[in-house]
Amino acid sequence: MFEKVKEIIEENVDCGNTKIVPETDLMSDLQINSLDLVELVCAFEVAFGIVVPEKDIRKLSRVSDIVAYLEERVA
Repeated sequence: MFEKVKEIIEENVDCGNTKIVPETDLMSDLQINSLDLVELVCAFEVAFGIVVPEKDIRKLSRVSDIVAYLEERVA
């Protein structure tokens, strides 16, 4: 799951030289703003065929949070 999440982030975010690891913080390490985060979540929704409620988006601050969230919801 981590590799797929990493791939989607790399496709949708200009990561520069930042190495994406589970501990990577989306806002501080990757400089993602709230609009970028919503667009990234949309990419996850399409890739995994799920819907992420707006209230859940706030919980996704690190790559590991995204991986855990998706693992709970993707069969």
